[in-house]
Amino acid sequence: MRTLLALLLLTTPALAGPLTGKSYIIEISSTQFSGLDRYLLPPLMDVLDRSDLTPHTTLGPGADIVVNVTWGSDVGRWVGAGDAKAWLYTVTVTVGLSPEAYQIPYDGTPAFGIRATLETPNGDRQDEMACLIRLAARTALVNYRPQGILKTDGQSCLRR
Repeated sequence: MRTLLALLLLTTPALAGPLTGKSYIIEISSTQFSGLDRYLLPPLMDVLDRSDLTPHTTLGPGADIVVNVTWGSDVGRWVGAGDAKAWLYTVTVTVGLSPEAYQIPYDGTPAFGIRATLETPNGDRQDEMACLIRLAARTALVNYRPQGILKTDGQSCLRR
């Protein structure tokens, strides 16, 4: 009896969530596909490969979830005064999880997503962007719901 119970515990997912066993595709806009995809996709795939989602393997429709990622950076601004004065950019990454039937608008707003924000002296750091994508993707998978955009602080991604 103990062996059977142990076997059941080992083979049953402990925390089966709403995304467990769902299939996904990744949507990349044409502007992202012009070279930006090589920076956006690897950190996103790192997280998806470790998730309960499975890649949709056939051509055409049929995936349960559409995953997308958008990013942006402002032009920066001066923060502080005197010796503590610094030029900072605000970088945002949104990782979205939408049902396949949801039509993601041109601006990339998903049905559900996590927006990670980072203030940084260098708005072009690839390592910070990759960290923000991983943070937003992990947070989206853990906190998935049918709709809404939640925010998370990305300051842990700041590199000095």
